[in-house]
Formats: sequence, C-alpha cells, structure tokens
Amino acid sequence: MRGKFRFAIYLFVALALFSGSGVIYARYTSSRQQPEGVVALGESVAKDFRMALETMPSSRELWLRDSVEHAERLAEYNAKERDSRVLSIACVGDMVLGVNYPDNAPLLPVHDGAHLFDDVREYLQGADIAAGNLECLLLDKGGQHRIVHDPKYAYFFRSPERYINHFINAGFDFLSIGNNHLRDFGEVGVSSTLKILERSGIAYAGLRHRAEIDTLERDGVRYGFCAFAPFEEMCDIHDYDLVRENIRKLREDYQCDIVIVAHHGGAEGGSAYRVPREREWFGGGYRGDVYEFSHLCVDAGADLVFGHGPHVVRGMELYKGKLIAYSLGNFCTPYKINISGRCGYAPVLIVKLGVAGDFRGGEIISATQRTRTGPKRDAERVVVREMQRLSKLDFPESKLVISDDGTLSVSE
Repeated sequence: MRGKFRFAIYLFVALALFSGSGVIYARYTSSRQQPEGVVALGESVAKDFRMALETMPSSRELWLRDSVEHAERLAEYNAKERDSRVLSIACVGDMVLGVNYPDNAPLLPVHDGAHLFDDVREYLQGADIAAGNLECLLLDKGGQHRIVHDPKYAYFFRSPERYINHFINAGFDFLSIGNNHLRDFGEVGVSSTLKILERSGIAYAGLRHRAEIDTLERDGVRYGFCAFAPFEEMCDIHDYDLVRENIRKLREDYQCDIVIVAHHGGAEGGSAYRVPREREWFGGGYRGDVYEFSHLCVDAGADLVFGHGPHVVRGMELYKGKLIAYSLGNFCTPYKINISGRCGYAPVLIVKLGVAGDFRGGEIISATQRTRTGPKRDAERVVVREMQRLSKLDFPESKLVISDDGTLSVSE
C-alpha cells in the first residue's frame, strides 16, 4: 500500500511539473492531541526519481531529468523565499469583554461589545498571528461559582458564549486559557469554554491534560502554543519538567517552526510592575518566578514568551536573541477589573520574527483603556514610555532598544 501511494505521488508530481504548477505537498491530519504528518515533496522526491531513471526507457529519461532538475530549482527557490520571510505576531494581555453574573445584574457593554476592538483591530488583523489571554469562561448561564474565603478576591468572570465572535472578528488566532478564572464556575464552565473554542477554530492552551498545547499553520509556517499558570488544573508554571516537555513536543513531535509561550504569573496590582527575579507571592500563594521561568522557556526552545498576570505592564528583554515580554497588562477589561492609572495600559506588542524564530524587530502600539470603551490608541505614547523605563530598570544588560515611537530593535 505504501509503495502504491508513493508511486501515485511521484506520478502526481511529474504531471504537475509538466503542466507548470507550483508547490505541491500532501498532508494528513489526525486528532487535536496528535502530531500532524506532512509528506514533503522536495529533495527526497528528486533523489528517488533519479534512482528510478536507471530502469526507465530512454525515450522518457530526458523529460524526467528535466522535471527533476526543475523540482530541485523550485525547492531551492522556495527555501530561499521562506528564509527571507518576516513574520509578525501581535500579543496582548487580559481580556474580559463583559460578565453575565450575577444573573440579575450583568455588566455587558453597549452594542453587545461589537465595538470594543475597533480602535486596535487593524493591528490584530494585520499580523500573521494574534495572541492574548482569555481571562474568563464562556457560559450563558448556570454553574456554581468557586468558593472564595477572602471577599476581596471574589471575582467571577462568566461571559456570554456569543462573545467568541468578537475574538474571531478581531482576528485572534490563539487564546491562552491558563489563568485563575477559567474555573470560576467549575467543570460546567470549563467544558462550555473548551467546546466553544474548539468550534471557533481559534487555537488555545494552558489546561493540564486536556488542552496543554496547540498548533496552527499559516502560509506554510507552523506555529506552536503553550501556556502556564500557578493555579489548580492549569499547566503549572512551577513544573519545569512539564514546561520543557511541552515545548519539546511542539518542536520535535509537531515540527513547529515558531513556538510561543504565554504565562499568567507574578504578583498583581498597581505596585507589581517590576520583575524581581525571584518567586512572587500574591493572594495566599506563590505566583512563580517569571524571570527564571521565561529563561527556561527560551533555553527549552521557545521563540517568544509573553506574560499577562500582574494587570500592569512590565519590562521586556532579549535573552539569547529571543524576546521576553514579562507582562502586557489588561487589554480589554471594561468591567470588574481596575483600569485606572497604569492598570489601564493596554499595549499591542508587534513582534517580528524570521521563519527560524530569530528576532527581527517589532513595535509597541501604545493604547489605554477607558471605562466601558475598550482599548484606544494613545497619541502621547505613555505605554511606550513606561515599557522603556521598566525595561531599562529591570534589564540594563539587555540589547533590546525601545525607541520613543515604540519601535523595537537590537543595539550593536
């Protein structure tokens, strides 16, 4: 069976080359938690063709030799074209568009939230990949909220199921679900959210055993995602063996070109804007050592690491040529989350990478949140200035340069 399949592919390639068609490939896809297999037709096919020529009639040999040489030239051209590409990845922080709990007092935006991303939509849709943190669950009604012993931590973020359409329309490709609110309404809320995300086509990750990693392919580039948090049933930010293993799976088993790691770690609140380079404590528990964790991710093979736990922006650094953004704060949280002062900073981080994962620059789009309106671009660039300041304070050794206009580059 394998021999017949291989012969059929060769015949398909020969006919396609004869007709002047472009790149050809065959692909099979298995279940969500299994790697995709790709049958690549390039140098290996050309080699097999050459071996076959010895037994073929001489009347066909010249035509096939020309076809093989054409395939080799095409493969070489495509490799050069691929290596020269620059990919853009848009990263943002926490998102809770509205809440429908309590049932008798929901807090939902006007126009049902359709306008919330309008002012920054072009940056999300203009990127090859847009990623952020879904800081809520998607469930229309029901479920029993978790028990909280300290009233000051009693925040329950249940959003309408239809709000998934706002994320789709905004252009999101990946949503982290590794945070402290996915389980606000127990298994009912978790199951509903997973089902809705699966139907949406948006990649998602962060839930232990059930949604640890995910992949997607765009224009011939395969992206891998994983997410971590210090909370029950999440992929644990403290479990470094798990961190290494999930990144290894994306690199080796799934053959991802680009690996992106999100984390919901660190202390929270207006005073949590520094990266302390040690374990952080908040709300009765350890929230991870995000500095050590992020470096571990890069060492394990990640190309980009971004965080969103503290509800404020933090500094960024380049580590071994890879960008680490320690916190992108609150991006679209018009209700129930404090957005005053620096808690309202809502940047869009545009990161440019080569197909090999090498850092090619980027940009901070400065935006801030206003009550019930979603993120709005900020002409004064206050977020750029804040991230400039914090990056210099916390990572003076880094070669990352943040220009006054938000452009990212590498110092000589």
